[in-house]
Amino acid sequence: MPGVKIPHAAFLLALMWLIQLAQSVFPVDFSSYGILPRELSGLPGVLFAPWLHADWWHLISNSLPFLVLGTLIQWKNTEIFWEATLIIVVVAGLGTWLFGSTSYHIGASGLVLGYWSFLITDALYRRSIKSILMATIVLVIYGGFIFIVLDFRAHISWIGHISGILAGMLVAKLYFNSTAKALSQAGAE
Repeated sequence: MPGVKIPHAAFLLALMWLIQLAQSVFPVDFSSYGILPRELSGLPGVLFAPWLHADWWHLISNSLPFLVLGTLIQWKNTEIFWEATLIIVVVAGLGTWLFGSTSYHIGASGLVLGYWSFLITDALYRRSIKSILMATIVLVIYGGFIFIVLDFRAHISWIGHISGILAGMLVAKLYFNSTAKALSQAGAE
C-alpha cells in the first residue's frame, strides 16, 4: 500500500516473535544468550537479551508497549528511534550486568521502560507541545509502569527495569543537549 510506513519497532518486534517461534518449534532455549551478571561470558548478552523471552506470555506482555512506545519515538525522529534503542540496550544491559542477580536476564522490558522514561523525560526537557502531548499519552496509557520497579519477585529483573528507566532518561538528556547545541551553533552563524 503506497504511503503506509511500517514502524521500525514492528520489524524488531517481528524479530522477537521469530526467535520465540524458533524456541517453541525447535528443541532450543536461547536464555543462556541473555545477560549473566558479572561474568565475562554473560557480557555479550547485553546486546542479545532484549530480543529473547522466557516464554510466549513474557513476549506478549512486552509486545504492545514496545510497539506503541517505539512508534511514538520514531514519530519524533527515525534516527532518534535507532539511537535511543542502541543506547538504551547498551546502558540498561550494562546496568543489569553490573548489578543484576546471578541468573540470566532476558526480555525487552528494560528497553520498553527505557522508551517510556525517554518520552516522559524528553517532555520535561523540551516543553514543546508535541513532546508534552506524547508524554501525556504515555502516562495515561502506561502510567502504571512506575510500579514495575517495585516488583521484587525472584524471576523479575527489577534492576533491568531500573537500568532501562535510567538509560531512557540519559538518552533524553543527550538528545536535548545535542539539539540545543545544534540550535545554538545555527544561531551563531
